Amino acid sequence: MSGTEGKNMAGAHMPSADLRGEMLSGADLSDAILVQADMLNCDLSGANLTNADLNGADLTDADLSGACLVGTDLTRARLRGTDFGGADLTGAKLARTDLQDANFRGAKIDVENFDISGARAWQQASWDEPVLKALQAKFGS
Repeated sequence: MSGTEGKNMAGAHMPSADLRGEMLSGADLSDAILVQADMLNCDLSGANLTNADLNGADLTDADLSGACLVGTDLTRARLRGTDFGGADLTGAKLARTDLQDANFRGAKIDVENFDISGARAWQQASWDEPVLKALQAKFGS
């Protein structure tokens, strides 16, 4: 799937897709169905993933810096080492994910509506200090 950088793939239906290492920076993947997709080391920097369904996807070491993940479902996703720096995670669902070594510094997070319930290793992710304190108050340390 080479040549997808910046492409319009809004509403794409690609469950279980093999997108390992793909360059999808700036792509429009809003409302896309990427359930169980293999997106290991995928470059999604600046991509629009608004309301996308990535339930159970493997985004280990993916670059989602500056991406729009408003309302995105990442439930049960593997997010080890994923870079969310500067991303908009307003209303995103990260329940039962693996967040070890993920980077959330500079990300827009509405802690009140941010769901990381049952997430593994969220304390070992990098957070801005006010967000970390709010998450600890909400989910315990």
